[in-house]
Amino acid sequence: MAVKQYFENNQANESIGKFKLLSAYGGPGSIVHTQYGSIIISCIEEWGFLKRILDIQKDAVEIGKKDKEIKGYVEEQAKLASNGNIGLSNDTRLLNSLKDQKQISQLKYLVLIPNIELSDFSNKIKSDGQELAINSTFMPKVFFDRGKHYKTYKEWYKEWTLKNKGTDKYGKEFFPPKYISGNEIIDLTQDNIVLICDHGHISDFPWSKYLRWRTESPMEINSEKPIDLFNSQSCCGSDDATNAEIKITSSTANASGFDGKWLKCENCGRQTSLKGLMSVKIKCPGHKPWEAETSHDGNLKYYSGSPLSRNQMPPSEKCMSSKPMKVALTTGNNLYYSNMLTSIYMPDELFLNEVILRKKKLEKEKELAKDEDRIDDLIQIVSEIKLIENELVNQPNEEIPDLEKPILYRFEEFKALAGKNEEEINVDKENEHLKVKDVTENIKGSPLDKYFSRILRIDNMKITSAQLDFSRVVPVDSDSGSVVTKNIFSSKNLEKVEAYPVVENYGEGIFFSFKDEQLELFSNVVSSSIIEKLIKLDKNSDTFSEKAIKYGIQNNWQLYLVHSFSHLIMRELEFRCGYPTASLQERIYVSNNPKYKMYGCMIYTAEGAEGSMGGVIAQTRTNNLLNLITSALKRATVCNSDPLCWESDGQGLFDLNFASCFSCSLVSETSCEHRNIYLDRRILVDENNGFFKDIL
Repeated sequence: MAVKQYFENNQANESIGKFKLLSAYGGPGSIVHTQYGSIIISCIEEWGFLKRILDIQKDAVEIGKKDKEIKGYVEEQAKLASNGNIGLSNDTRLLNSLKDQKQISQLKYLVLIPNIELSDFSNKIKSDGQELAINSTFMPKVFFDRGKHYKTYKEWYKEWTLKNKGTDKYGKEFFPPKYISGNEIIDLTQDNIVLICDHGHISDFPWSKYLRWRTESPMEINSEKPIDLFNSQSCCGSDDATNAEIKITSSTANASGFDGKWLKCENCGRQTSLKGLMSVKIKCPGHKPWEAETSHDGNLKYYSGSPLSRNQMPPSEKCMSSKPMKVALTTGNNLYYSNMLTSIYMPDELFLNEVILRKKKLEKEKELAKDEDRIDDLIQIVSEIKLIENELVNQPNEEIPDLEKPILYRFEEFKALAGKNEEEINVDKENEHLKVKDVTENIKGSPLDKYFSRILRIDNMKITSAQLDFSRVVPVDSDSGSVVTKNIFSSKNLEKVEAYPVVENYGEGIFFSFKDEQLELFSNVVSSSIIEKLIKLDKNSDTFSEKAIKYGIQNNWQLYLVHSFSHLIMRELEFRCGYPTASLQERIYVSNNPKYKMYGCMIYTAEGAEGSMGGVIAQTRTNNLLNLITSALKRATVCNSDPLCWESDGQGLFDLNFASCFSCSLVSETSCEHRNIYLDRRILVDENNGFFKDIL
């Protein structure tokens, strides 16, 4: 039987770039500002194109595809226009890392966000792409009319359908949210106040409950203990049947912000000043509105959202934070911090050991022998596979600590780029998702020769990014021990996560690997001032700076040397090929761990960045490369803030920069992997003790 679908809403569609959906500032749980108001992006279970991939997998099982055939079938069918031309990433290294880090052992597909186009005329999704779209709900769900009367989205919707029972039973004309005043239909205005928690939760501000609490317990606002406001009574009536008529008015006094506003109920007469609103301490109710279901029974489409997504009380959990929620504006920059994992595509041959590669090759030969009915060859191949499997079982299975896994991920890249020859790296002849040229020869015989073991021109590389989780109030990689992240999926049963969204980009860049011998020689003469400064900072550290300082101590002067060099090259590229530093990215390879020792960096840019592709790699020609490095180093000897900058004992975030400031070394925040800290140009260009002193 066909399912009845109510009033599909073309107006509610909004075009958002895929890099905004998965970025450092956006993703599931983030607030996005649209022409219709602020929305919160739903968790990935509500993303249509991911549901389509799982539907295709289900179809493959139903038609009898074998386990080994299912993934190929899904990939083939997903690319069809009828299925939205959805692509799958082949970055198996990233897939395995996600399975391990997020404990989603059944993850099978890294799904690229497809292009879903809107009609310019009707704002309708083209080619029946509604089922592929990414769903969202209003956040906050509080709106007010011209008279400053505040009600929830659900209350305004109910009022609209009651007044239009004969003509608009299901709220077809309600979106964008509006109300009737006399004979006039007027758009509602969305509230811009939310409550956020350092454990990732977010809530609408409970105006009615706040009013009753402030009038009945006026002195509690000064209490250090968070108020359990969400479990208190509303101003009038109950939560399900409230009679409150909340209104916010402005006083005529010369007061700014909330100091000049009053909150009152026109039903019971309660009123209170909103002075001190931004510092009120409220206990977190654990709301997770991004996990609200956006369809009803998985089928019915309602013009103004499903009853579940209209509900004022979203899905919730017990919040374990000891800190109160913070009152924030929806335009605040502390509402959402994404934790991204970026992967440089590496073919299996570059990071898997020879035994596993041999096994994979034999498994392909086994399938071919089966198809060609070569029984004798098949028996021989199966025998060889069993021998390899026994060998793998007998190999010691070393457990890698969680803290070492991100280092190992980088080390796999560094080991391949710094240790394998050009032909071995360029093994992906068919797709050329990684194509490099060794240009170390371009500095042979020059004074720079003794500093670098390898310089690669990266003509093409595939960069795949996935979001691990997100936080609020403070960044995920901050040094606040209380921050707790939230997953971008809602499944309590992690076994249900089989598809994960990613974005792919292609870029070019330059890879530098420093010579271990030269670093070893430098370690004998380098001043101990950096480690001494870090130890001094550590003694005076607090909960916010402790983690960052210890990371600096762990990686010592080597981190300062490599990271400072990376920044100087990025700033020099800005002069030489026209790229603003915001269009460049760095990838730092530094570890003093004996198992993963590495010292190098990669500077790259991606398609779509300002400037033309080819500008960066053009700087690797013989004369250009020499001039790029020497000019960057010479430019670093002078800063507009010298001598204050040069003699600095600590500046920047947590005082972790020394002779480095915005005038000489810092780059765009989005370009730096380490929040523009761990920088010191003196370690590079000091005329007496600098690493590159011979160049100058």
